[in-house]
Amino acid sequence: MKRLFLLRHAKAGFGTSDVNRPLANRGGKDALWLGEYLKKSDLMPDHILCSSAVRAQETRSQLLEGAQSEIATIFHDDLYLAPAEQMARKLHSLKNTITAAMIIGHNPGISLLFQMLAHNPPQEQLYLKYPTCMVTILDFNVQDWADLKSNMGQLFDLIVPHDRQESNPGA
Repeated sequence: MKRLFLLRHAKAGFGTSDVNRPLANRGGKDALWLGEYLKKSDLMPDHILCSSAVRAQETRSQLLEGAQSEIATIFHDDLYLAPAEQMARKLHSLKNTITAAMIIGHNPGISLLFQMLAHNPPQEQLYLKYPTCMVTILDFNVQDWADLKSNMGQLFDLIVPHDRQESNPGA
């Protein structure tokens, strides 16, 4: 069994170029909350593939700070604005000793990867848009990452931190 976390970077602010945009204040808070939530729910990945864009790296940092964890991470320049197929190739090359992996990436690729891999993904507009800091967790009944195929991921959870924080004050 393999578990995949697909995380769109948290809300970004402004920067000198798109790749150098840092997180906005809300983005930092959302990623911190998400880390706390995942840790409390015992849902942490054991490996992260992260875009090298500043906002993706800062999302990772805030997530891990909230989780009070350190997770093996590989930063990839080619995950910056990567299409779904390119992200899928990264997943296929993961070592099979990794059971739970996370990709921190960008739209539209992360959303399209979710739509591609999930069996019967939700069709509500919010989930199709894949807002910032949204994470989907998919389970795959495979032993080898190379065996991941379209339409075979079972949706375990779908989390939008900003919406959950507003509906659960103090959470």
